[in-house]
Amino acid sequence: MPYKRLWLYNNKRALIPPAGPEQQQVFDEGNAIGALAREYYGYGVLVDMDPAQLPQAIKRTAALVAAGAGVILEGAFVFNKVLVRCDILKHNKDGSWDLMEAKGSTEVKDEHVQDVAVQRYVLEGAGLTIRNTLLMHIDNTFVKDGPIDAKKFFTCEDITQEVGALLPGVGPDLERLQEALASPAAPEVGIGKHCSHPADCEFRAHCWKGVPEHSIYDIPRLSWEKKNTLKAMGILLFKNVPDNFDLSDGQKQALKVEKSGEVLINKKKIAKFLRRIKYPLYHIDFETIRPAIPLYDGSRPYQQLPFQVSLHVQAAAGAAPRHLEYLGEGSTDPRPGLISFLLANIGPAGTLLAYNASFEIQKIEDLVRDFPESAAGLAALPGRFEDLMKPFLERAYVHPACHGRVSLKKILPALVPGMSYEGLAIANGGAAQLAYCNILSGRLSPAAAEKLRGDLKVYCGQDTLAMVKILERLGQLSV
Repeated sequence: MPYKRLWLYNNKRALIPPAGPEQQQVFDEGNAIGALAREYYGYGVLVDMDPAQLPQAIKRTAALVAAGAGVILEGAFVFNKVLVRCDILKHNKDGSWDLMEAKGSTEVKDEHVQDVAVQRYVLEGAGLTIRNTLLMHIDNTFVKDGPIDAKKFFTCEDITQEVGALLPGVGPDLERLQEALASPAAPEVGIGKHCSHPADCEFRAHCWKGVPEHSIYDIPRLSWEKKNTLKAMGILLFKNVPDNFDLSDGQKQALKVEKSGEVLINKKKIAKFLRRIKYPLYHIDFETIRPAIPLYDGSRPYQQLPFQVSLHVQAAAGAAPRHLEYLGEGSTDPRPGLISFLLANIGPAGTLLAYNASFEIQKIEDLVRDFPESAAGLAALPGRFEDLMKPFLERAYVHPACHGRVSLKKILPALVPGMSYEGLAIANGGAAQLAYCNILSGRLSPAAAEKLRGDLKVYCGQDTLAMVKILERLGQLSV
């Protein structure tokens, strides 16, 4: 139960950091999903009042219930000091109600059932008879074809039985939460998996402020069970983990480098990887958006849609790279133009090199599926990829500055001193996605949109130039 989070939310809400642009985009997308869900029945009365008007919202909802409104949207109810807002309430002919909760996921999750169980507890306590409890979520098989119909976009699953199984425990759980709220101090709850599951807690920065840099919590793929064991031993720093602690081979190598401060280089592994590279060589990187509500015909919910590609092309080993790029113009589907760019600039032979290549491969396979008229030219590309991350995943090169991490952002400054993403206006994929979404919104001035386009080109170009430099450095280390 989220005892500490609830106490902090009630008593120390100022500790919540202001939402950044990327977080605000998530909120806005959630609001858009909620608005689309309200169209499911094609009618209904919206209790459209902000949090400052909760008393009025509760009274308005009660009046709608008494009047037998057919569908109530965002109704507000209180029982035993617990307030809920219900996405959709549908009135049945026998006087009962169906409770429907809308979620932006593509499946029912345990926390969704718990959420609906609390709502049903409050509604029944407030005097309503609930016949069915339903979870509305996005249908991941939906493909956009014209205006979006909420009935086709969402699917509804009956979770009445699952909610019923939880219902007897809801009252006691809420009593314990209220007891925690009444405490003069926050409940003693240590950090753990719950800080980021099922979602990142808004108080994480507050609770984690005592965690040092390069801690046990940064060890890649280390289970929470092992993290908790180390914490119980009084160990927080990665470098203080005992040599005989149960770690994977990769984690042990990272620990060895963390303690010694020395770079680990396996020339044979590096040389073996380099022998797989064939020229001409195409260093390639995509940037994508991932809209929950599809923007373009033929696309799906949460589909990663490439809107930008950067290529650094080397005709031969050691040759000066030639830079080519494509960026969608922002008012139409960027994929047809991106496909044309790929077909025009990638020749029939040579290696395609990407960092974490499975991502680029999947995007090309998606393009083959969604644009069958271009499949003949695209279908052979996935088989030509090599992954520049591979020598780092295989621990052919381990640098203490990476602290066990192998992301491009960590590897680049360690392997190529003086080159990093610091100082770039756009410095990560999330910021790139946000920038393109801002361009798509049409709310920017032409000058502001053009500024973002320039920043996007610099960032994506940095990714492929980084690969050129990393490959060059690996070549030097292999001899």
